[in-house]
Amino acid sequence: MVPPWIGGRTRWCPNHPDRLAIGICNDCGENFCGECLHAYTLNTESRRVILYLCPNCLRKRHIEKANATIYVGIVLLLFGIFSVLILLPFGVLIVLIGVGAIIYGSSKRAETPKELTVDALRSEKEKREVELADTGGIEAEEIYNKLLTRYINHWGVQEGISILKSEIMAYTMHGVSFTEAVKKVYQRQEKKTS
Repeated sequence: MVPPWIGGRTRWCPNHPDRLAIGICNDCGENFCGECLHAYTLNTESRRVILYLCPNCLRKRHIEKANATIYVGIVLLLFGIFSVLILLPFGVLIVLIGVGAIIYGSSKRAETPKELTVDALRSEKEKREVELADTGGIEAEEIYNKLLTRYINHWGVQEGISILKSEIMAYTMHGVSFTEAVKKVYQRQEKKTS
């Protein structure tokens, strides 16, 4: 995040004049407070990038995405109408897909963006840190069961069990007890998600 003051001048949030700005919107370049800046994940071909956007710019990006879906739907609809003249079943299918894309894009335009604000991200991180500090009181078996559930949900039963066992074994091979190994895997996973 870029500091809100440049050249010794303090910046205030335009939406909340009583709050200091903590960062700059990546799209419009205005300064905003943590309640106004949203973390927006942008997936590029080579990596994931997190942008910080104000509510207006976030809404614009969501509308642009929805509009792209609508445009694809319109193209499919026109292509389907043309295809009906050549091959009826194929053309009808394309028309239905086009209409579906238009309806889906229109519903996405009306949706409220769900990206978390910087303040919400900060509070989530603080909550996770408190949970990590509390792992000393949690039994290793309970932590293991949480990890096992997470891995199974992510990779499936066989693969999840295998990956978790190998991660725990990697710690135990270096002289760490099973209990400590489970806690270390849990802490590493929590750091990844924060």
